Amino acid sequence: MASLVPILVGMLILSFHKARSAPTVSTDQSSMTIEQRVTTLERTIHGLQTQNQQLVDCVMNISSDYFETVKCAKSIVTAGLSFGRAVMFFAQLSHTLSSVAVEQGVVFDTVVTNVGDCYSGHTGAFTCCRPGTYFFSWTIDTSVGHRINTEMMMNTSIIAINRAGDADHYSTASMSVVIHLHIGDEVWIRVVYRHPTTADILGQKASSFTGFLIQ
Repeated sequence: MASLVPILVGMLILSFHKARSAPTVSTDQSSMTIEQRVTTLERTIHGLQTQNQQLVDCVMNISSDYFETVKCAKSIVTAGLSFGRAVMFFAQLSHTLSSVAVEQGVVFDTVVTNVGDCYSGHTGAFTCCRPGTYFFSWTIDTSVGHRINTEMMMNTSIIAINRAGDADHYSTASMSVVIHLHIGDEVWIRVVYRHPTTADILGQKASSFTGFLIQ
């Protein structure tokens, strides 16, 4: 039992060191608003609280089984290495948006995955919480005879356009992009064209928005 303690302690120290260094943000912080800084700190605190609980659970349940103890310690080290780095989300539209308006934002309100907690199912916007290169993709489904063009926005800039529509069939269209983001940048989807004026975007998991940090 005693021989296991130095191994565990050493691995926990490494985990703690990595957890402290992983979330460090570059000079992008200088352009952050107070609200964005608070949000980033809240995410960091939540991640550290989760890892701290893992540490407590591991220490309180130190086993005489060498392999179980090392397995526990390794899981904490892995969490420390990945903490603050993984960012990914996937959200779906739960209901049909009827008679959408031009420049109306599309809020994908059913959040299935939200690692990093950077996407909001209330606003439909992804707010960059870690600078880097991201992949994004969105899918729009519309009814027979309807045409819906949507565009991906980064802050106030148009990044890409997705055109969905067919005269005789239900239509689904997708678009993907790879862009570099800085902390605080917002990415969201809005309607740029619809025909007729009663055109709709179908929900029930047919329309979706996803993205993740590449590097």
